[in-house]
Amino acid sequence: MRVTGKTSSVKTTQGAGGVKPTTGAAPVSSTGGAGAVEDAVQVSGSAQFIAVAQARLAQIPEIRTEKVEALRAKLDADDYHPDGEAVAEGLVREHLPPRRDP
Repeated sequence: MRVTGKTSSVKTTQGAGGVKPTTGAAPVSSTGGAGAVEDAVQVSGSAQFIAVAQARLAQIPEIRTEKVEALRAKLDADDYHPDGEAVAEGLVREHLPPRRDP
């Protein structure tokens, strides 16, 4: 994030009631009189992208309920027999650094 003296489309003003969001292109004055100091915040495109990605990720449940229920049903029916070697190989592959071919 970069803080500059330039104005942006989203600003905040601080008064007795705390920080209030405002919109528009007018500068925000912290003293309100002549020779006022202007504050502005400019958020980079990368920061905006990250904020949107985080908001979307927050909407995805951590537990995939459908998969858990399907596995639970297989366990209850004694119909779940994973390949131990495939599981072990997957765990090892997941925890090793990526392989670089010469």
